[in-house]
Amino acid sequence: MTKRSASFQSRLAACLAAAGFLFAAPALAQTQLPPPSQYGAADARQDRIEELQQQLTEQTAENERLQYELNQRDREIQRLRSMVGELAGVNQQLGTQQPAETATPPGGAPPPNTPRADATTSGLNPAQRANTGTLGSIPAGAVAPAPNAEAPAPTADELYARAQSYLAAGRYPDAETAFAEFLERYPNVVQTPNARFWYAFTLLARNNYPDAASSFATYLQRTPQGPRAPEAQVRLGMALAGMARDGNNDTAELRQACGAFSSLATRYPNAPRNVRDLASREARAANCPT
Repeated sequence: MTKRSASFQSRLAACLAAAGFLFAAPALAQTQLPPPSQYGAADARQDRIEELQQQLTEQTAENERLQYELNQRDREIQRLRSMVGELAGVNQQLGTQQPAETATPPGGAPPPNTPRADATTSGLNPAQRANTGTLGSIPAGAVAPAPNAEAPAPTADELYARAQSYLAAGRYPDAETAFAEFLERYPNVVQTPNARFWYAFTLLARNNYPDAASSFATYLQRTPQGPRAPEAQVRLGMALAGMARDGNNDTAELRQACGAFSSLATRYPNAPRNVRDLASREARAANCPT
């Protein structure tokens, strides 16, 4: 073989090798691509992943909503337990009050103006006395009651005591009615401020937040330095917070409620410890800023 033919063969081999490399490269690239059927499977997997992510997002939102409702129920239970404890204190206070004196005076003597047993039969002969009963006999000189006479209106003490007994027994509707009647009949007596406070208390206990807030505000307006004024301010905040919850967390009412809790120390620096603790608990329950 001449040098010329050897050179030609070398160049040919180089060209073939180059051509083979160029052909092999696209073929190699094609073998790395997935077949067309796998593209559909990948899209289906991606759609499933996105569907699961959407379900996870919705489930997370539902869990958060349920947790919020659970927290609200816990706060309501705590508030009701607190009221039960307070009512127990009211009941104890009522139990220590002295009842009206109705017993027989010392010595066994009947109370004044009590007719004697023989007063209705002293003017009768033995036969008449033997046939005379105790019912239906009217002493001489006594005035027979008028038919269909209306019962006298209860006094302020009687009506207030009745309302307090309903409150101590947890009969909130009856207590609310009795205190409302008291305030209507006796708007300016010594028991009126306390009656106004307890009337608002029964409204709050029955979750009548708007009327409770109005009644506590009236108490604070008329007796700003009354003995129950610090507690009335906290209860006013509780009623406003309840209105905010019923109104889907109305920011204005919630802000007013938080203001009632936070201003207690400034307005009533000598407020009792239990009232200050109540304000702190309710402020936390309402998520008031610290």
